[in-house]
Amino acid sequence: MNAEVATAKAAVAVASDKRGRVAIATILCSIIMLFFLPLIVYMGVMSNLGEMEIDTVQVQQMIVQNMSAEEKAKLQHLEDVMIGIGKEFQKRKLNNYTIKKAQALYACALYNIEKTDADFITKYTDCFEQAETDEDLRNAVFSVFGVQINADEWGNLMSVIKNTVIDIDLSDTDKNNLDLVKWAEFAYNNHWGYVWGSHGQVLTEKELNRLKGVFGSHVTDKEAYIREHWFGRRTSDCVGLIKGYGWYNEESGTIKYGTNGMQDVTADGMFAAATEKGTIGTMPDIPGLAVWHQGHIGVYIGNGYVIHAANTYDGVIKTPITSSGWTHWLKVPYINYIEESEEKG
Repeated sequence: MNAEVATAKAAVAVASDKRGRVAIATILCSIIMLFFLPLIVYMGVMSNLGEMEIDTVQVQQMIVQNMSAEEKAKLQHLEDVMIGIGKEFQKRKLNNYTIKKAQALYACALYNIEKTDADFITKYTDCFEQAETDEDLRNAVFSVFGVQINADEWGNLMSVIKNTVIDIDLSDTDKNNLDLVKWAEFAYNNHWGYVWGSHGQVLTEKELNRLKGVFGSHVTDKEAYIREHWFGRRTSDCVGLIKGYGWYNEESGTIKYGTNGMQDVTADGMFAAATEKGTIGTMPDIPGLAVWHQGHIGVYIGNGYVIHAANTYDGVIKTPITSSGWTHWLKVPYINYIEESEEKG
């Protein structure tokens, strides 16, 4: 098994072929650096895998233990190039999402090209810096490196990356209301689904089974719809949308339960914990406030609109503040509130 199989065509084929999905962990993970494994695992479980569960740590250990010296050298080279890509992109002030996207594309489609082009990283960064759209990027990669990836394969790969990597340019301050708005807008713009008890993770088989085990009929009663519409996407319930932001670590790009001082509470529990709140008629016009009625909570994003994880059938939606029966507003406990002018200053 060697790195030459890591083409976009192979990656997409394995992710879309039912037989190939089961083999994804051993086929692609052996040629992708270990810290990028979650993307490949996601590609393997983005469609129905029955009861298969993948422990990423165990898979990593298995891969290393069974690799030959030659394979380890190839993996190390792959990792070195990915680190180099990251450093060059950071030098040019390209964001974390763009870095992860570039690393994924390199590993899946451009491994062989890099080996024959001493100036690969500079040229590759130029492609991303100059492209305004994914189609521009596809054309640039073909023009510079002569690698042509058809539109369907390219679209599938970009979709996998987009569903896996959270692309939000957050401020350098602590958890705050303005970044909460960015988080909610990202969830809405990327069509996050709704599963009771979830808080922004990609809905894999393992995650769905966990949610079923913890929340029972709240999930199982709608499992068929969930599988058809939300499997392989990020999902959240109403308060999970807020908790997911609180638990998100921008440096690692992951959501880690119980971190950053954000408590695991229900919608009603979050309202009860708030020290600043009032009836909806007294609400100040501050983006990042939460709005609440019994059993449900949403994020006010300004200009009279709220983003909330509504229900299993609608997912994360944006609605006028007057349309969903909100009775109260609150400042979300566990985050800071700043004025927009403060952030700009």
